[in-house]
Amino acid sequence: MPGVTVERFDASLKKRPDITLTDLPGTYSLFAQAGDERITQKALLSPIESQTPDAIWLVVESAHIRSSLFLVLQVLEMEFPAALLINRTDGTEVNVKELHQMLGVPVVQLNFERDRTEALESAILELQPSIGTHSEPRISPAEWQTSFAILEEVFPEYPHSRMAWYMRSSSIPEWLEEPEKLSVSLARERAKASPAALQLEEAGWRMESIRTWTSRLFLYNDSPQYPWQEESRRTTSLDRILIHPIWGNAIVALVFFGIFQAVYSWSSAPMDAVDAAFGWLIQEADSTLPEGWWKSLLLDGVLSGIAGIVVFVPQIMILFGLTSAMEATGYMARVGFLGDRLLQHLGLSGRSVVPLVGGLACAVPAIMAARSIQSKRERLITILVTPLMTCSARLPVYAFLIGFLVPNEHVWGGMFNQQGLFLFALYIMSTVSALGLAWVMHRGLPTKAENQFTMEWPAYRWPKLREVLTEMIAKGWDFVANAGQVILIISIVIWALSQFGPSGEMAKVELDFAQYESSETTDLEKEAALMEASWLGKVGQWIEPVVRPLGYDGRMGIAILSSFAAREVFVGTMSTLFPDASSDAGSILGLQRKLTQEIHPATGRPLINRASAASLIIFYMYAMQCMSTVVIVRKELDSWPWAIAQALGFTLFAYGLALLVFQLLAA
Repeated sequence: MPGVTVERFDASLKKRPDITLTDLPGTYSLFAQAGDERITQKALLSPIESQTPDAIWLVVESAHIRSSLFLVLQVLEMEFPAALLINRTDGTEVNVKELHQMLGVPVVQLNFERDRTEALESAILELQPSIGTHSEPRISPAEWQTSFAILEEVFPEYPHSRMAWYMRSSSIPEWLEEPEKLSVSLARERAKASPAALQLEEAGWRMESIRTWTSRLFLYNDSPQYPWQEESRRTTSLDRILIHPIWGNAIVALVFFGIFQAVYSWSSAPMDAVDAAFGWLIQEADSTLPEGWWKSLLLDGVLSGIAGIVVFVPQIMILFGLTSAMEATGYMARVGFLGDRLLQHLGLSGRSVVPLVGGLACAVPAIMAARSIQSKRERLITILVTPLMTCSARLPVYAFLIGFLVPNEHVWGGMFNQQGLFLFALYIMSTVSALGLAWVMHRGLPTKAENQFTMEWPAYRWPKLREVLTEMIAKGWDFVANAGQVILIISIVIWALSQFGPSGEMAKVELDFAQYESSETTDLEKEAALMEASWLGKVGQWIEPVVRPLGYDGRMGIAILSSFAAREVFVGTMSTLFPDASSDAGSILGLQRKLTQEIHPATGRPLINRASAASLIIFYMYAMQCMSTVVIVRKELDSWPWAIAQALGFTLFAYGLALLVFQLLAA
């Protein structure tokens, strides 16, 4: 599906380390229109490309072989050594022998979902790519000889078929040197024809040949019908329901509603187990380890911080597992089609669905997926609104804060979890916000003629349990590894700042409390006084005037500030900042209980109450708290002003809205 592979990836073959495989974004033509297609175009056609391919393996799906043959013929005419790999996943069986005779290159047919990896590796190693021997009615008009003579001066080793591509290309490639650009421009002027007309002409005679060929390419079953016809009838019957303008949208809403209910309902048991395990580990370590600074670092810093991250892994895994299963069925492409009807009124199209839905996982790859959008205006709007989609990094924050607002109870006869309903409402709210911003930008930006949305639909398939589980484990581990690294660094820094401070002030606190007999109350008061006198306390005092109107104190301000590196570290940072000496220390429930008992000195209310929790949720919903997203926006738009304006605009809007929510609820 467009937007999945959007950049070039290189890797060595395990069995042959001397062979480097390059995976390129998919395309149906070398006449690139989108950013991902231009990467493939440059890799094959740039004369200055550092790794010009020695051979090309063309991968096509048997169900879409007619549309894929257009690219196959284009590549073979460039006289690249090539081989054809046919992915047969829908029951269609191609006449491989006939296709080999037509093209003159090796052809192999595999089922990439069923066959083992070794079968694909063997096909790559054993096939001997060759230059195609097929013949076409004509490659180029006869009057182009003068233009070819001009191009031969700068491309002496190119065949005329490759030169013809420069004549038909929509624009002169930026990766050419200036002398080459001048020669191509002169050759195109001599041809006296528009590139669009030339591309249409090529498409006409090439597709005529493909229609003639494909009538001989498919094998029959015992019945006189093609093997894919029964599958096609089932697909058509399902599509009548799933893409219906009314029932289709209702089904999409029910699917996502079910996903977010499952995130809470199915994850409660494993989350409780993880929470209890970390609580037990911290308690055991506290009772067995000797006193020392490193014990405080390990318990109050590292373990408490990591516990605040790992406890939410079951929710992350369930969310990714269900969305992965939905994509594997082929349903996600239909969601794009349904979304196109609405998105066209917002300056977007169905192509924007992949980045927007991808934003539910992570904004960084989602923004990169926007390369498949051909319209620059539509791509700009998509990139700017995608960070508003609720990514997985926000999920731990939401799950933690929802506990202060909504009881973990079931309603409507025990069918639905209240916290799951609230989470679904938050996702709806963020999606509506993203689409609303898209509409505002659509009304404000200059309009241009846009390309029509097209997307090829895959056949419906049952998702494979092994692949879904693999995706769940991989995403869960990525979440722990990425967030764990950040929280480990932040926890150590915060612990160090909380243990050290101006020597005079720290010594004065020690002296003041030395006269009291040791008690739990006195110890907690001493810890609070030392925290206030430490460097961390100084930072909190500096931040507090900014966050106090939102109902937060300085320590919460520090947690918010640290989460600009990664949102998901908020809970872990709060665990480090608010150590608990009770029996449930180290657990999320213990942290929630402690925060409801902490009294904000300015408001006289619990530190996190209904108003401050709602304010925090709103802030995390809209604030641009991800430096990686800012960097990728700058890269994709090639503009620091857009990236900085987006980050500042979202954060200031989040602050203002969070302030309004707190003031309304606290009144």
